[in-house]
Amino acid sequence: MRMPYRTIKVNRILILLGFIVGLPLLFMAGCKTLTSTIYQSMDCDQFNIDHIELRTGIDVPKIKRKYCLLNDSTRTVEFEVLLNSEELKSYSAKYFNWKAPLFTSEGRRSDTEWQASLDTSNRALIFTINYLGNE
Repeated sequence: MRMPYRTIKVNRILILLGFIVGLPLLFMAGCKTLTSTIYQSMDCDQFNIDHIELRTGIDVPKIKRKYCLLNDSTRTVEFEVLLNSEELKSYSAKYFNWKAPLFTSEGRRSDTEWQASLDTSNRALIFTINYLGNE
C-alpha cells in the first residue's frame, strides 16, 4: 500500500526542518566542546596560544615561542613578539600598564590567576598562569 502524496510531502518537510534546526545545534555544541577543550588543555603544544588567550583575555599577536614550562599547577610561557615598533606600541597600550621597567598586566578568575609582562626593549612577552583548584 502506497502512502498518499500529501503524507510524503509532509514527511519531507519535517525531515528538512529537522536538518535546519539540528545542524546549527550540532555546530554550536561542537564549538562549545572545542572551546572547553582548549580552555582545559594542559600541555605546551596543542592550543597553547588559544589557551592563554582564553585564560587571560589578552590577544597574543604574531610571535615566536621561546619556551613553555608546565610545573604542577603553573604554566610559564615566553614569546618573542614579531610586531613592528608602531604595532608594538599600540599592543602594549591596549593590554598592559606601564610598571617600570616593563609593561605588566594581571588578573584572577575562579580557576586561574595570571600575570603577563611585555619588555619592549627585547620584545619578550611572558605569561605565568597559576591554575587554582583541581584542574
